[in-house]
Amino acid sequence: MSGIITENFGDLSLIDIIYTRPTEESVVLVLVTSGYVDGSAETQNNLLDKMEGYLRHIQSDEFKQEYASNKVFIEVDFSEEPDVLITDLLAKCESWCEENGATLIVRINNELVSFVK
Repeated sequence: MSGIITENFGDLSLIDIIYTRPTEESVVLVLVTSGYVDGSAETQNNLLDKMEGYLRHIQSDEFKQEYASNKVFIEVDFSEEPDVLITDLLAKCESWCEENGATLIVRINNELVSFVK
């Protein structure tokens, strides 16, 4: 069943990329964005919907069985600097990810972004 297709986030119902880092005993779920990500309410909702899908996936029995001993990362990759409302929203998502057993990583143009608490 196909989900809603968006310009910036693709299919909201799909995990874009998932890979393991065996030496670190971790699994990374990557949310890939496309183009400039504006701060509109619709774009923010789309991002939250996609993030929620990732968090639901890591809570699934199938995922837990396959990656039981792995540390989980959700990485959001931007090819262009997004609107500040998007980065502010992601800063607020850090605790949401942690509550669901994942560490949030944000990259803009392959540069790691750190949020100040």
